[in-house]
Amino acid sequence: MQHDSVTPPPFEPGLPQELWFSVDVECSGQTPLDGSLISIGACLVDDPATTFYVELKPDPAKAWGHKEERVHRLTRAHLEEHGIDRIEGVRHFAEWVRTTAEATAPESSPLLIGFNTPFDWMWLVMAFTEAGVRNPFGMSAVDLKSIYYALHGGENLTWKKTVKRFVRQVYPTNLVADHHALADAVEQAELARTLREIARAHRIPPTLPER
Repeated sequence: MQHDSVTPPPFEPGLPQELWFSVDVECSGQTPLDGSLISIGACLVDDPATTFYVELKPDPAKAWGHKEERVHRLTRAHLEEHGIDRIEGVRHFAEWVRTTAEATAPESSPLLIGFNTPFDWMWLVMAFTEAGVRNPFGMSAVDLKSIYYALHGGENLTWKKTVKRFVRQVYPTNLVADHHALADAVEQAELARTLREIARAHRIPPTLPER
């Protein structure tokens, strides 16, 4: 494929800044096809006191995952009584992301930061689509597991060793994160700040090969 203009180098100055949002979700199934998105927790990575949390009524057409309930400890009865409509809740979340970004850094683009992000991303993309709202994060996200693997990967580190209990042996925390979406998001934010500083300290500036 030919392009009319030369592709800019990867370190071009003046690119839009990004505002990091740590996001976690809890669900009643393994995929949006067999379960419901039941809670969303989020905070700003660099200001974890700025938070969002919502519990959602489960989709009555979807099965309920009892194995998942043992993990997140939200019962279907509790959510049906105290949760809000799932479409309304997802729209509130999208609006919170947009208004928080505008108030915090108007020239920035929201960027989703997660741990095992492919799982959370799958649920959120489907939820935004179902709610008929634009995904405020666009079409990309950052996975802290992948960053950890890139920093510490080697002969003795398999992908299975990037699960949270192993990562937290390397980077201990006093924060409690036990599959509550907001608590997990705040704990992820701390890990994101730590890994970012390590990455910056060992940064290899991008260079283009000579032609």
